[in-house]
Amino acid sequence: MTTNVQTTLRPGTYTIDTARSTCRLTATHMFGLKPVQATMELLGGTVTVAGDLATSSASAVLDASTFHSDDPRRNKDIVGKKFLDAAQHPMIAFRSTGCRRTVAGWLLDGVLRVRGHDSAVTLTLDRAEPVDGGCHFVASAVVDRVAAGVATGRGIIARPVRIDLDLYAG
Repeated sequence: MTTNVQTTLRPGTYTIDTARSTCRLTATHMFGLKPVQATMELLGGTVTVAGDLATSSASAVLDASTFHSDDPRRNKDIVGKKFLDAAQHPMIAFRSTGCRRTVAGWLLDGVLRVRGHDSAVTLTLDRAEPVDGGCHFVASAVVDRVAAGVATGRGIIARPVRIDLDLYAG
């Protein structure tokens, strides 16, 4: 893993630019035989860059009803009652609980709320760099969907779901 975290980020609180930012999800379908890629829309969030990077924080909210893959039927199933239940739980939220540097790079620990259920998640910060008027962040995590509160679909979709974030904030 190559981590490109600049220490030249200007301290401050930045608002995620939802129009320029993306959230991609990757899992396997059909007993692990077929990869599935999807996106979800960001509703908002903030990144606070502290003078001491270890005290930095972040939060973000996704629109659960915007799950979009290459299969309209799958999309409907995922946002439905069995999986995300977007009608009852319209938002998926993340809030950080700590930021730490390891030999491999910076990690952002946090809590992911899905279907009203909280679970621990750790984002690997692959890139954090200044851009005109703000910052650009690239991060990823692997979430155990069952631990995150989405227990149905055994055999249909694998437990690990990879999340890739490409965020612009200003």
